[in-house]
Amino acid sequence: MVLYSKTEIRPLISKDLPRRKFDRWIQKIQSLTPYQFERGIPSKPKIFKDGVPQKVVVFDDIDLEKLQNLYDRVTYDNENLTYCIHLLFLSDEDFERWKSGKYDVEEEKRKYQ
Repeated sequence: MVLYSKTEIRPLISKDLPRRKFDRWIQKIQSLTPYQFERGIPSKPKIFKDGVPQKVVVFDDIDLEKLQNLYDRVTYDNENLTYCIHLLFLSDEDFERWKSGKYDVEEEKRKYQ
């Protein structure tokens, strides 16, 4: 399995995706959903300390697919970012609960800790 760093995955999503916008999206995904991106060593590490690769936020192929889908929906289909985040990063059951107003993100985050 390939693990990408933020700088590696952003151009794979789109060459037109600004770094600041991407960072805001990542923060928004993690604040609106219990979904958390892993920390680890990317497949091609670029940050070293004393010759040892450092852990950074990493993304796998599933994350890449979801983020590409998010970019396409928001950019080309003009869908709402918050709606798309909930649609793509929540389970179908949780998404339906969110639509009906019965979803509490803080409660869900406690379940996964």
